[in-house]
Amino acid sequence: MRVLTIGLGGAGSHITDKLLEHDRLSEVHCVEGVAVDCDAEELASLTMVPANRRLFFSPLDPLHPDDIAAHVPREEILTQLQAMDDGDIDALFLCCGLGGIMASVVPDLVSFLKKSLVEPVFGICTLPRKSEGDICLARAADQLGPLLEVLDGVIVFDSEAWREKISVVVVPEPAKDADAIAGRLLEKIRPEIPKKQIDPFHESMDTLIARRMTLLLRAGEYSLREAEDIPEVVLDAGEILNTIQGMGLVTVGYAREELPPARPLDHVLRSSPHTRSVNEHHVKASRIVELAKRAAYQEISADTDLARVQKALVLIAGPSHEMSMKGFLTVRRWLDRSIQGLELRSGDYPVKKTRYLGILVIFAGMDTLPCIEELRRAKERSLERDDAAPV
Repeated sequence: MRVLTIGLGGAGSHITDKLLEHDRLSEVHCVEGVAVDCDAEELASLTMVPANRRLFFSPLDPLHPDDIAAHVPREEILTQLQAMDDGDIDALFLCCGLGGIMASVVPDLVSFLKKSLVEPVFGICTLPRKSEGDICLARAADQLGPLLEVLDGVIVFDSEAWREKISVVVVPEPAKDADAIAGRLLEKIRPEIPKKQIDPFHESMDTLIARRMTLLLRAGEYSLREAEDIPEVVLDAGEILNTIQGMGLVTVGYAREELPPARPLDHVLRSSPHTRSVNEHHVKASRIVELAKRAAYQEISADTDLARVQKALVLIAGPSHEMSMKGFLTVRRWLDRSIQGLELRSGDYPVKKTRYLGILVIFAGMDTLPCIEELRRAKERSLERDDAAPV
């Protein structure tokens, strides 16, 4: 699945930058992006967005949403998008942080872009943490409604839910084999621009967002990847779009596990199915089921009640010989019984040069989420304080 991305403001621009960074680690490039901000220092801190695609504008009052909206370079953004569109683009993703001033311009910008673009437009939005205060949370609540009206789907990442566990989930990986080669390639293509000091939490959030989204985007591009296995169940761009388009709120979960090191003669044993033990099959099936539960309950972008889910998608990625069809079918049956809707899509993404097996899930069409309700409660508290304030 090939997409164009727009990063709005500091949060959105860094998400776009990280998406490009992860995308360039693969031979198949699925992402192109542009960053837009009224903060020149934030734009200068980006490392992967090309300099000519960093669009700076200067409103008269940077703290006033209406003034920012009046000065957003809409025509220049559209021109950049059309220049990047080679006719094979499946969707447009707009990245932003809710609660920030720049998120308020999304409805007007999307309405303008949809007059010239035929591709669906989705949002990748992070929610503010509680520590940012009720005013910021209330602003995020106000911004979300208009976004849901104009966007074809909003992928939600709850920063508060990841505050404690993010250091456990996102850790540096030692570069080996293909990773080392990709790392050296990344150093060559990254522009030499001084990098602004970025909050480690936000950088980790950007990494987990990019890891999930780029895996999803690459899953349907197997035909372009030489020397890789062919999926048994192809998950193409149409399957992904049918799951999230027009479904409002969307959450994404991803869990992975490092595989045990290969033993001598494993490749010979794999070629002789009769030599596999019953226990080996059970271990592989159990691993798939446990990873799926982690992805759905623990490592989901925002806590999701499965009983409210209208559509779901599940993707298994990793070495083909470590995938268990028995485990995969068990996961399908579990999700099929758990979600409210009747649409469940699935696919596999074989990758040879990896030490990990992972499960990615997408849930779409929920009428609300616990984190959204918390935003609304924060808005009510803010209104109550305003009413109680002396005139």
